Amino acid sequence: MHEELRTVLASAAALALSVSPEVAAAQTADSTHAHQHSAAAPAKSPVAWDAATKTVTFALSAGVFNFNGYTNGRATLVVPPKSNVVMNFSQDDGTPHSAIIIDDKDPMPTMAEQPAIPRAYTNKASEGLPQGATDVIRFTAPDSGSYRIFCGVPGHGLSGMWIRFKVGPAAKEPKWETQPAG
Repeated sequence: MHEELRTVLASAAALALSVSPEVAAAQTADSTHAHQHSAAAPAKSPVAWDAATKTVTFALSAGVFNFNGYTNGRATLVVPPKSNVVMNFSQDDGTPHSAIIIDDKDPMPTMAEQPAIPRAYTNKASEGLPQGATDVIRFTAPDSGSYRIFCGVPGHGLSGMWIRFKVGPAAKEPKWETQPAG
């Protein structure tokens, strides 16, 4: 019964957000899991991998000052070097948000600057996208590096709205790693 409901919700979300059913299913599974209070199986990963094309597809959801429910670097997307990265960004909060990949170093900027990887940012990186907006970020991962997926709206990243993005030289496929809130 729960699986049927999840499928219906994923299809509705895909239609409403104009994203692929796979991305919508990942987002729906994540939100469904977030509302469960039992020790149920973990939600489906927001990451998909096409080994033939070396393409990483990542469902990046901006929530209430978080990405995919995580803040302050407590989640990490690890990708193989030179992989094609497609981030399907959805803005699910009433406050405008954006995403830009910056270097993983301090001091953290107060707002969007130049991305650390060419083309690795949403539209309106400084002002943010409105609730319900979507965007697709496409870029080629470098050979290696540690970065942050950072909300570029002034003050949001400094408030904790960022997660990690790493290019692992030894990675053969992507990984989504999370840590509990500290």
